[in-house]
Amino acid sequence: MSKTIKYISFGKYETGGFKHELFFAQSLVNLLNEQGLNLVLQRIRKNKFYTNLFGYINLLLLGFTANASYNIVVARIAFTAVLRNLFNNNRTYIVLHNYDEQDGKSVWLKLYFKMLFALLRYVPLKRVSIITVAPYWVHYFETITRNNIKVHLFPNFFDNNYYTKFVTDNKKKQIHLGQWSFKNHPDVFTLAEQLHKEGYYCHMSTNYKNFAAKHTSFDVLYFEEFDNYLKHMAESQFTIAFTAINEGWNRVAHESILVHTPVIAYAKAGLKDLVDESHSYAVNNIAEAIAIIENKNEPVNSHLLAHYDISYCNNYLKPITAELLS
Repeated sequence: MSKTIKYISFGKYETGGFKHELFFAQSLVNLLNEQGLNLVLQRIRKNKFYTNLFGYINLLLLGFTANASYNIVVARIAFTAVLRNLFNNNRTYIVLHNYDEQDGKSVWLKLYFKMLFALLRYVPLKRVSIITVAPYWVHYFETITRNNIKVHLFPNFFDNNYYTKFVTDNKKKQIHLGQWSFKNHPDVFTLAEQLHKEGYYCHMSTNYKNFAAKHTSFDVLYFEEFDNYLKHMAESQFTIAFTAINEGWNRVAHESILVHTPVIAYAKAGLKDLVDESHSYAVNNIAEAIAIIENKNEPVNSHLLAHYDISYCNNYLKPITAELLS
């Protein structure tokens, strides 16, 4: 008789976080089945946002559906998912991409995370683990939970060979400002204005068609085809990653390096890990970014990120499966 791995999440869009979670769930099932288990992946995804107190209550109720032998849950339903399995042998994996107390959370959401981390810190939880995306966050969550539970690194993975076909020496006088997002620091717009005056074409990319727009100094572009997005980014001289929050990783910045477009970043948290590992440019202000754009022309070494190729996925999964099978 087969057992079930449940992946429970929510959201209207297929974000980078969702892609990471789903890939983790599918990869975990595949590896465990190769090891002789008969597992089935069940996906439960509510295609909506939950933004008020009533919504938060519904999310708590959604957490109670984590009743499978193995459960993979997102952060905002983790509290009740853990409680649901406190006195049985089911395992719960909480995917936590990042955590930033200063990113504009509501009072209720701040309270929720305080309860969640208190639960993970003080209650003996031998069958609960955290999955996160960067070395910075492994250390952070180990510290905040006081090593009460295991924290596993499972990065964002890419098919690196796929990106090589977009690499080009035909760079245009254009700057990719990164992805349109609430995470962006306001400096990115000021930078766009200054670069526009210097004759650069500036653009942001977006996964959402209704966000596409033309602004005075930059465009927000939606690409029907993923390949067109990569081609446009590969033709840019730089990609900007000015994040205003402690980000988990930065999928767009990673992709930029893979197509040999250098990244200039406000490097902190997981993004700092990416910048450091790829030898990208960390800056503190707009002036430093402009100086790099005007004076730097060094090639990108995408091989520095070779360990995030999908072929290495099982190397990161094996410690997780060993724990799961123990």
